[in-house]
Amino acid sequence: MKTISLLFLFVFLTVSPLVQAEANAQEKIALVSLQRALNEVEEGKRAKTTLKADFDAKQGQLESLKANLKKMKDDLDKQKMVLSEEALKTKSNEIQTKFMELQQKAMQYEQELKKKEAESADKILNSLRTLVVNLAKKGGYDIVFENSGEAVLYSAKGVDITTELIKSYNAGQR
Repeated sequence: MKTISLLFLFVFLTVSPLVQAEANAQEKIALVSLQRALNEVEEGKRAKTTLKADFDAKQGQLESLKANLKKMKDDLDKQKMVLSEEALKTKSNEIQTKFMELQQKAMQYEQELKKKEAESADKILNSLRTLVVNLAKKGGYDIVFENSGEAVLYSAKGVDITTELIKSYNAGQR
């Protein structure tokens, strides 16, 4: 009985890797870079352009506020000798308040832009993910690896479907 068990174990250990290798050899694998797709689809390019224009406009507003603040400081420096201590303190406090407002506005603008960027990217990425599933089914792929972070360095059987994904997205096949 012991020899039958050992024989069974030997056969199992010998045949099991062969069966597993055969199963793995038949898998169809795809690779996709969602980050590249996000940057290259037309909607992503438009979103990037819109965000850049918004950034530039907000940057211009901040530069204008900085210039006004600098002018106030320069004026105060010129008038230091003729202003009373009370007036000097009032002007200094006013400049300090304007500086704090400028910092708050800069943080607010940054948060707004990050939020808009994230919302735009999420919308596109959700559509891209849905499209990847459709392309995988259509192409008969068993598994699709996301490769934006170059997590997959080499794949002998993996087919990169990123270009196909971009073309399909731009064609409106979402």
